[in-house]
Amino acid sequence: MAKGTDEAISKGTISAFWAKVDVRGNGECWPWTGAKTPKGYGNLRVNRNDWKAHRFAWHISNFQVPRGFMVCHACDSPPCCNPGHLLLGTARSNFTDMVRKARGQFRKNKAVGTRNVNAKLDDAAVREIRRRYKCGELNQYELADAYGVTQSAIGMVVRNKTWRHV
Repeated sequence: MAKGTDEAISKGTISAFWAKVDVRGNGECWPWTGAKTPKGYGNLRVNRNDWKAHRFAWHISNFQVPRGFMVCHACDSPPCCNPGHLLLGTARSNFTDMVRKARGQFRKNKAVGTRNVNAKLDDAAVREIRRRYKCGELNQYELADAYGVTQSAIGMVVRNKTWRHV
């Protein structure tokens, strides 16, 4: 039941739902084979209500999701509908889990290096800065003047805090 609705879900609807799930072994993910969102979460419509497939799987296997909670994937696989892989959590606990497992996709879409329109350096300059600093040719202030950036920007480059991909 979507977001507080109390309409009954028929056995036929439940059977039709499971027919679109690739049910495998208990420990394996059970991927949704029907329509998916761009992020890979299954979606469906039941009794004129839109559902995420994993949330519907939780609901028919356990109970209605309490207000303020979400259904999270212990397996980190968005299409998975295996009730054994699903757990209740809050937005905060889900975010903490994402950060702890380093699955935030922060780097994937982040404008790093020359993809950042505000970048004053390029890959070659970064390599040269690191080389010149390492051999003691120039200090951070002199490098900053030479490349038109701040000393703190040079410090971040030489400590590999920025431009890590180079």
